[in-house]
Amino acid sequence: MKRGAQVTFYLILSTSGITIETTELEVELLLATISEQELRPVSARARVFIELPLSITGVAIPQQLFFSGVVRGESAMRSERDVGSKVKYEVTVSNHGQSLSTLGSAFLNIMWPHEIANGKWLQYPMRVELEGGQGPRQKGLCSPRPNALYLDVDSRDRRQRELGQPEQPGPREQPEPSTSWWPVSSAEKKKNITLDCARGTANCVVFSCPLYRFDRAAVLHVWGRLWNSTFLEEYSAVKSLEVIVRANITVKSSIKNLLLTDASTVILVMVYLDPVAVVAEGVPWWVILLALLAGLLVLALLVLLMWKMGFFTRAWYPEAAVPQYHMVKVPREDRQQFKEEKTGMILRNNWGSTRREGPDMYPILAGDGQPELGPDGHPLPSTA
Repeated sequence: MKRGAQVTFYLILSTSGITIETTELEVELLLATISEQELRPVSARARVFIELPLSITGVAIPQQLFFSGVVRGESAMRSERDVGSKVKYEVTVSNHGQSLSTLGSAFLNIMWPHEIANGKWLQYPMRVELEGGQGPRQKGLCSPRPNALYLDVDSRDRRQRELGQPEQPGPREQPEPSTSWWPVSSAEKKKNITLDCARGTANCVVFSCPLYRFDRAAVLHVWGRLWNSTFLEEYSAVKSLEVIVRANITVKSSIKNLLLTDASTVILVMVYLDPVAVVAEGVPWWVILLALLAGLLVLALLVLLMWKMGFFTRAWYPEAAVPQYHMVKVPREDRQQFKEEKTGMILRNNWGSTRREGPDMYPILAGDGQPELGPDGHPLPSTA
C-alpha cells in the first residue's frame, strides 16, 4: 500500500452460533506486516437484534355501515339485533420465516373503540376468536371477555358457528324507522368526524390474544355491533364518520434486542346516516309550517321592495289632440228637403261646381236656402 492509502473490508458473519440470549458480537482485527512496526489488535463490536419476519393486515366486513332506528337505553337491549348494524373485523398475522414457538410471550392485540369521548357506547363487541396461533385446529381465547351486557347472540350466527359453516354475507339489516326526526342544515351536513383512540376522540378496550406458536398464519375474528342510539343522539347532523380500529403485535419478554417489522395495521370503517330511513320518516308538520311562513315572509319582502322601486305605479300618458267641430242648427223651414216637400220640386245641386263656403266650412245659401248664384247663373265659388 502506498502512503496515505485506505482499504475497506466487509465481513459477513454466520448466525449459526447465535442464540436468543446473544446481544453482542466481538471481532478481533489483527494486522500483520513484514515491516518492523508495533501493531496492536483492534476489537470491533457489533450489536445483535433478533427480527421476527411477521406481517399483519386487517379488513372490515362491510367497510361501510349505516345507522338508523330509535334511541334505546342500555337497559332496553335484549339481543344483539337491538344494538345496530353488524360489523366483522379480520386481522391476519403472516409468518414469512420458520415456525415460531413463543411460549406465550407474543400477543396479537386489537384496539377496539367501544366508547366515544363522553362515555357513550360506540361499537359493542360480541365475540372475539383467534384461529391459529395455538397449534393445529385450536382456537385461542382472548382477554377481556366481550359481550359485557350478556346480550342474546343472533340465532343465525350461532347456528353457522355450531355447524362450522363460513359466515354468508346477508342483506344489510334495516332497523325500524325512528319517530323523532329533526332537520339538519346544509352547513352541519358538511362535517366529517374521525373516531380514533390515538387522537383522543374515542376510548378503546384492548383485546389481547396470546400467540404460542404458528407456522404460517393466525387470524383474529372480532364481531361487533354499531351502537345506533349513540349515533342518532350525537352524530345525526354530520355527513360521514370514520371509525378507526388498530391492531398490532407485542412481545412480553426480557429480550431487549427483539425487533418486529410491519407489526401494526389500521382498519378504517365509514359510517353514514341511512338515507332509506330518512326518506321513510318524512317531514313533520311543524317543519312544513316553518317553511310556509318563511315563504310568505320572503314574498312580502319582495312585494315591499318592488313597491319601493315604483313597480306598481300606473303610467299616465297625455291624451291625443282630437279635432274640434262646431255644429250649426239649420231651421226646418230652411232645409232643402222641407222646401222640396213644400214646392213639389226637387232642387238639384250642380255637383260639378264648387260650393261657396263660409269660414265655418258650411256652404253659403241664398235667402231661399239655395246656393247663391253668380252673374253667369252658377253658384258662387266658396272662399276661405
